[in-house]
Amino acid sequence: MAKKSAKKASKPAKKAAPKKVVAKSAKKAAKPVKAKAAKKVAAPVVKAAPKSAAPMPPKKPSLVTPKNTGSKQYTQNELYECIKGYCGFETKREAAEFYTGFQEMLQVALKSGYKVVLPGLGKMQVKKTKARMGRNPTTQQPIMIPAKRKVAFTALKALKEAVL
Repeated sequence: MAKKSAKKASKPAKKAAPKKVVAKSAKKAAKPVKAKAAKKVAAPVVKAAPKSAAPMPPKKPSLVTPKNTGSKQYTQNELYECIKGYCGFETKREAAEFYTGFQEMLQVALKSGYKVVLPGLGKMQVKKTKARMGRNPTTQQPIMIPAKRKVAFTALKALKEAVL
């Protein structure tokens, strides 16, 4: 501790530079007039859009066919390929980041008690179930099923008509 304080004390303090006092009339006269005219006449500079700009959707979206033809179920990789094709992302990583962000937003909203309306698809919300009596299927003994919360999705009529 003593060594550090000795080093600090040995350093000379820096002095602030004195400010120059200039009259108001001298400041106005010092400004160049030609610089203002040049700014008005100069053409605007066009900057290229950054790479993180919003993606442009493609003209014809492509739907990836699932490799598992038996169950017709998309893998996570195939889902990201579909999102990439439909939303116009340049890479699959951007599509994955978009999906992850959307998923986190839904989870936070539902956990906070909000109802989330997905236009054209339906409504997601958390519903509370009541405690009820049930039966053990193997022993046929009555058991008490506790109250709980569950996520419910209600499809819109438009989605039902388009799919069914």
